[in-house]
Amino acid sequence: MQSESELDRLIWIVGTLRERCAWTGALTHESLRTYLIEESYEVLDAIGAQDAQLLCEELGDLLFQILLHARIAEEREHFGLQEVAKALADKLQRRNRHVFDAQGGLEPVITTDIAEIIRIWDAAKQSERAGAPRRKNAGLPAGLPSLALAQKLLDRHRRAGAAKLPEPTSEIRGRVHDAQSLSSELLALSARAEELGLDAETVLRDALAKNYAGTKRETTSP
Repeated sequence: MQSESELDRLIWIVGTLRERCAWTGALTHESLRTYLIEESYEVLDAIGAQDAQLLCEELGDLLFQILLHARIAEEREHFGLQEVAKALADKLQRRNRHVFDAQGGLEPVITTDIAEIIRIWDAAKQSERAGAPRRKNAGLPAGLPSLALAQKLLDRHRRAGAAKLPEPTSEIRGRVHDAQSLSSELLALSARAEELGLDAETVLRDALAKNYAGTKRETTSP
């Protein structure tokens, strides 16, 4: 298949650049962090622009980052691209038991109940973690923007049946009822933070650390 040959060509190019390009060869996991974040946001921008050609290009740039990290890890004798692919394939089959059986074959009957699919996914994750050391904020990257982190945490706690979750006031429910009104409200809050000389990102992150630091590890994640 052409896609397979092009992927092999790309892997060869990345390896060649690591060996023959001084700049690419000097890259490390650590020095690539900023590029990984930038490329991820450029993918989001392409999705927002609904530009298929641009999305194809930006996904390629993101794939380049993944291939670089895998190559660097292989050079350090930690793991390679095959191990990355195997780990992902195993995880997808293991966590999607509504589609795959324990041997990796297809289930004869596949549920379309979204709630049941989420339950099966969460149960698989909990089974994987059984007996493993509990990690604070497991499954939540520390680098997540605070707004995305807040929604992840609230969803996680709600699904775990946590009590005393913050609820929007009746005034907020009245003002915010769709994406446009939500964006207006968020922009207004950002403007107010600017007036007060506050960093909204830091304020929200501090609030999350204060209110959820001790309980994040006890809840499930998507």
